[in-house]
Amino acid sequence: MYLVLRRGAIGTLERAGELAGAAAVRCVRELGDAPAFAAWHERPRKVCLRARNPAQWRQVLELPHAGEEVVALPPMPAPERGTLLAKLQAMSGELEAPGTEVPESGFAYVLNPAAPMSSGKTIAQIAHAAVEAAGTGEVEEWVAAGCPARVVAPDAAGFARAEASGRCVARVVDAGLTELPPGTLTVVAVA
Repeated sequence: MYLVLRRGAIGTLERAGELAGAAAVRCVRELGDAPAFAAWHERPRKVCLRARNPAQWRQVLELPHAGEEVVALPPMPAPERGTLLAKLQAMSGELEAPGTEVPESGFAYVLNPAAPMSSGKTIAQIAHAAVEAAGTGEVEEWVAAGCPARVVAPDAAGFARAEASGRCVARVVDAGLTELPPGTLTVVAVA
C-alpha cells in the first residue's frame, strides 16, 4: 500500500498520522477486492511518499485511492506501478512532534520512544496500527466515525503503560526492511 501526502499540506505528525490511519483503513475496506491485496495481506507493507507539486498530486488523485489530504493507494505489483510512483519521493521531511501524554480515553497511536523513525516511516507504522486495529472487529464505532485518533510520543514509562493496558488493540512489530532491526515494536494503538 502506498500512502501519499502533498508536500507542505500537513505540518504535524499527529494530523498526518490520523489521516494516514483513516485512509489506510478505508483503502482496505473499500478497495480490498483488488487482486494485489490477496498477496499483500500475507506480508503487508506500506510506503509513505510525497507529491512534490500540484501536478503530481492531481495524478495521484486520478488513481484508485482512499482518503483526501493523505491518500492510500492499494498495493500494486511492480509492473503496474507506472512512472508516477517512481517519481514521488519518500516522505522524510520533518513534521511537528506530537504531544507526550497518552489520553485516558479515545483512540490513540502511541509511538515507541525506543524506536526513532523518519516521519514517513512513522506514518506508515501508524497506518499499520490502524489497519490491524480495524481488523479486530473491536473498534467498529471508531471506524464508522472515520477513524479519529491522537498520535502521542510518550516517554518509556508512558509507552509501557499503554502497551500493557487493557485498551491496547494493536501492536506493530517492524519487519526490519528499512530503518529498524527486525522485531522492533514501533507503535501500539489504544482505544
